[in-house]
Amino acid sequence: MILKEVDKKEAINKFEKYGLKAEKQMAYYLKRAFQDKKDIFVINDLRLEMNDDIAQIDHLIIHRYGFLIIESKSVTSKISINEYGEWVRHYLKNTNGMPSPINQARRQADFLKKYLMARSDNLLKKSLIFQASFTDFKFDILVAISDSGIINRPKNSDISEVYKSDQITDKINSIISSYAGTNKNILTLKVNYHFSDTSMEKIARYLTQTHKPVIRGNKLEVKETKAVYSTPIPDKKKEAKALVHHSCSKCNSKNVEIVYGKFGYYFKCHDCNGNTSIKLKCKEASCKPKLRKQKLTFFKECTVCKSSEVFFTNKELQKV
Repeated sequence: MILKEVDKKEAINKFEKYGLKAEKQMAYYLKRAFQDKKDIFVINDLRLEMNDDIAQIDHLIIHRYGFLIIESKSVTSKISINEYGEWVRHYLKNTNGMPSPINQARRQADFLKKYLMARSDNLLKKSLIFQASFTDFKFDILVAISDSGIINRPKNSDISEVYKSDQITDKINSIISSYAGTNKNILTLKVNYHFSDTSMEKIARYLTQTHKPVIRGNKLEVKETKAVYSTPIPDKKKEAKALVHHSCSKCNSKNVEIVYGKFGYYFKCHDCNGNTSIKLKCKEASCKPKLRKQKLTFFKECTVCKSSEVFFTNKELQKV
């Protein structure tokens, strides 16, 4: 099942252009292989933030036994990997060293594990006997090289993470099948932890919703809305200020949205799942401001001083 495609974005240089092309090529193969699979979730171009750290994951596969990160690399000529795991990119007239995509994917896997561990109470189903941890599940990595590229491996190589893009889906199926085979083997005491259907889908959709795309420039597009009263709606600068002002009282995250509950509207945090009450203030003590919802935008309106202004705008989550 494909939960998220590669974000629509413009490359600012030729390197980004080639990189984006490699990501789309891999996303195409993943879609062909897994779009009809209900027990395999694919999230392309996932960007997560936690504290002061960021992880940009080209392709994330969520399966019954854990997670698989794919790092796409654009290679139009040839890359070489020596016996020490060092990478070299070959051009027409010269060669340059490059960071190891394997190590890069491993760092992303470590980040993802910590990111999920911080939210395990909300994402993993609790048992009466024990509580599973994300450390109990599999975190595998693969590096996808462009179909047109050439991979020069060292002799007697045991590098098992690097493949051409058109080989990746077969490798994914092989990895998942190996975990399933272990669990079916009655002669072994080793058993791989596995997600329930509910937990797997909950985790996949949560990661999709907490994706933080890169926004280039500072323009904020907001559709015009009509207020009940004659006072003008604040301009875009004021609306942008309202968007970033509110945060979670538990973890101080700005990744919040307004939802409706038993006692009215409140802020729901998508990072820690905490709730924050909404306290409205107006010009005078006698004022009685209330929230009015219009699609994704919430207006703070007061019948006493007859004012209306944008209070907050929820982000539009991708429909999956």
